Amino acid sequence: MKKSVTSLLLLILALSAYTQSSPETVAPVSQDFWGHHFALATNVKYGDSDEQRMDIYNQGQWIGEPQYWKSSTELHPALVYIHGGGWLGGSKEQIVPFIIPYLERGWNVVTVEYRKGEASAPQAVDDVMLALLWVADHSAEYNIDNQRIVISGESAGGHLALISGMLNCIPGSSPFYSGNKLKINAIVNWFGITDIAGVDTYYRDKGEAANYAALWVGAPERMATISDTYSPMKRITAGIPPIITIHGTDDSVVPYTQAIEMHMTLNDFKIRNELVRIDGGKHLGFTETDFQQIYTRIFSFLNKL
Repeated sequence: MKKSVTSLLLLILALSAYTQSSPETVAPVSQDFWGHHFALATNVKYGDSDEQRMDIYNQGQWIGEPQYWKSSTELHPALVYIHGGGWLGGSKEQIVPFIIPYLERGWNVVTVEYRKGEASAPQAVDDVMLALLWVADHSAEYNIDNQRIVISGESAGGHLALISGMLNCIPGSSPFYSGNKLKINAIVNWFGITDIAGVDTYYRDKGEAANYAALWVGAPERMATISDTYSPMKRITAGIPPIITIHGTDDSVVPYTQAIEMHMTLNDFKIRNELVRIDGGKHLGFTETDFQQIYTRIFSFLNKL
């Protein structure tokens, strides 16, 4: 059992590995992009836990001494990005390739760290909700337009983007509900978990009793309650943000069927959504052409909102 858990943790940590893309070939950018267009505030605390930290990429201009940095005076749309890792590993520092296309287009970006580990559910959900509330309360400090927020993430981060975006549309759903302080315009879901118990069943059917969903939930008797409360499939309702999902058909970590089922349910609720199916795509395993298609689809979807 110990060996299985160790192997699984190594796999989970690999889920957030760097990927390479060429954003400049994906879709036109409004202007030439250079590194001096943004500054980075690292490990900004949004809660009391050591893991409750975020990095904030802020648009502006480096101007030299004595002030050095001049923040943009305009309000910018912001991407809030949550890393994956099966709720057990990963870090906000590992997902820079996913946010570069947004920085190129003049967005501000917030990358969120959260509490992880075995039997830690649902702390990660609470943390992302708290992070969103912090962004709403501090948006003016970073020239963030809190009425133009997009949430995104991959794998477990995709799940956290989905569930936090949905819960923020349900008053009283969380002690960290943002209400009218913040408007989530869309969710960009990279192969996120939509049914927690479904992932648990998927692994058990394969004969793998130790799986990241079971490890995150902890005691088996908690699975039904955690899944019913925090699975995006269970919280779809009228009024949730538009959703675009990217998922590979050969994903063996989060089955592609989870994306299909959510896509069909969103259609039933008449929620604007799009499923970007990558034939032969694996979990965080896409070709250069795939990534170009993906980012073209993402920004086309966002530009139509």
